[in-house]
Amino acid sequence: MSSRTLVVAACLIAACSAPSWAQGTPAQAVVTGTVAYRERMALPPDAAIDVRIEDVSLQDAPAKLVAENVFAAAGKQVPVPFQVPYNPADINPAHSYSVRATISINGQVRFTTTTANPVITRGAPTQVALMLQQAQAPTAPSMPPTGAKLQGTLWILVEMNGKPAVTKMGEKPAYMKLHKNSGRLEASSGCNVFTGSYILDQSSLRITPGETTAMTCPPELMQQQQTFVDTLKAVSGYRIALGTLELLNGTEVVARFQQAQTKKQF
Repeated sequence: MSSRTLVVAACLIAACSAPSWAQGTPAQAVVTGTVAYRERMALPPDAAIDVRIEDVSLQDAPAKLVAENVFAAAGKQVPVPFQVPYNPADINPAHSYSVRATISINGQVRFTTTTANPVITRGAPTQVALMLQQAQAPTAPSMPPTGAKLQGTLWILVEMNGKPAVTKMGEKPAYMKLHKNSGRLEASSGCNVFTGSYILDQSSLRITPGETTAMTCPPELMQQQQTFVDTLKAVSGYRIALGTLELLNGTEVVARFQQAQTKKQF
C-alpha cells in the first residue's frame, strides 16, 4: 500500500481533511493567450515579448506587478501564444487585475497594449487575445546644457503620478542615483535610504529596488516611500531634457526628477 493510500485511509478513519494533493488544489495557476498587431511586419527571432499580470485596483498609484513572462519570438510570428504562471495566493478576489504586453526590438519598445485587458477576478477570463498598437518612436535621451546624464547624476524627485513630491523641513529630498558601470541603484524616499539594481538598454530601463533602512518617518514620507518603490518597479523607459528626467511606464510619465545643482542638497 502506497504512502498516499495510507494517508487517505487514515483520514477517512479520523475524519480529517484531505491534504492539498488529494484535494487537487493547484500550487500554480496560469493566464494564457496570444499577442498580435495589425501592421505588416515580421518579427525578428530576437524580438523580446514581455507579458505582465498587474494589480490595477488603485487608480492613483502605479500598477503592481503580480507575475511576468519575458521570452524571445524565436521565429514565431503573430499571433504569438503566451503563458504567464502566477501564484493564486497572490490574488485578492476583491482586486482587479489586467494583462499588459510589449514587444521590443533591439531594446526599443515597438508595440504595446493601450487598452485594459481584465483577467482572473470579477468574472474576467484567464485567457485573452491581446492586440498591441505600434508604440511612438522612442525619444533619444538628449544632452541638456547642464550635461546631465542618466547614470552618475543625482536626481531629485519632484513629482510622482502627477503629484508633487513630499519634502519635510530638515529632511533631505527624495532622490535617485544610478551608478555607472555597476548596475547599482541608490535612492531615498526623503527619509529612508534604499538600494537596488537596474538594467539599461538604450532608452529601455528596468529598475529593481532592494533593501531599505528602517527609520520611523512621518506618515506622508512612509506613503511616499511605498509609492516611490512601486513606481520604480513599473518603469520601462526614460527621457532627459534640460536637466529634467522623466521615468516612463510605456508612454506614461510616472515620475519626474530634476538634476541636483549642488551636493549640499544631499
